[in-house]
Amino acid sequence: MSDLRHQWDNRIHDWPTILKVASDLGLSGSGHHFFCPGCRPTGGKQPELVIHDGNFECFRCGAKGDVVGLVKLARHCDTETAIAWLEQETGEQLEGDPLPPP
Repeated sequence: MSDLRHQWDNRIHDWPTILKVASDLGLSGSGHHFFCPGCRPTGGKQPELVIHDGNFECFRCGAKGDVVGLVKLARHCDTETAIAWLEQETGEQLEGDPLPPP
């Protein structure tokens, strides 16, 4: 895991920020439960993706990871693009080494 990604994972763990990120990603649901952008982007009967302490897990398709991974899943992008999106949405830019080229 890159230093910059690790910094974002440590930064985004409080519920108000996570809720803002989920909302900005267009995720719908209730409480800590959302419809998975990977297997149920348009919804369904019951939201099966849970976000807790900056991590997510979908109990339907098995997708899981950190906040950067959630952005990657929802926006269908790479790590660098996900971090750039987080910087834009939160208005923060974290210091760290640039990501190596793919």
